[in-house]
Amino acid sequence: MSNKHKLLAKNRRVVKSVEIDGVKVDIIKPTMGDRLRLIEQARAAGEMTEKNEPTGDRAGARMLARIAVCVIHDSETGRPMFSVNDVDELLDESWLEDFATDLTDVFNVTEEKMRGK
Repeated sequence: MSNKHKLLAKNRRVVKSVEIDGVKVDIIKPTMGDRLRLIEQARAAGEMTEKNEPTGDRAGARMLARIAVCVIHDSETGRPMFSVNDVDELLDESWLEDFATDLTDVFNVTEEKMRGK
């Protein structure tokens, strides 16, 4: 494998390993591309303003779920645990709010900003 391909292999840095309902997961540091895609998706869905602020309470909660999709990876495989198709389902998980600070910290946004405060 060339040096170029090694750098493009998308190895993600694990910021923190946590256990959610008995399942060990890694919270990884998102790339700039990850962040931009998430923001673009949220804007396209009408959930985020041009100033990168949620358009309401539901939009802030969906943004938190989008961040979870982006940064929660399986500790065993290193692969993402969720996809964008899981956002609505994640909103009904009690642990999402429990880990909100861990998720928003790694994404470099405050939990308060996600709540529109």
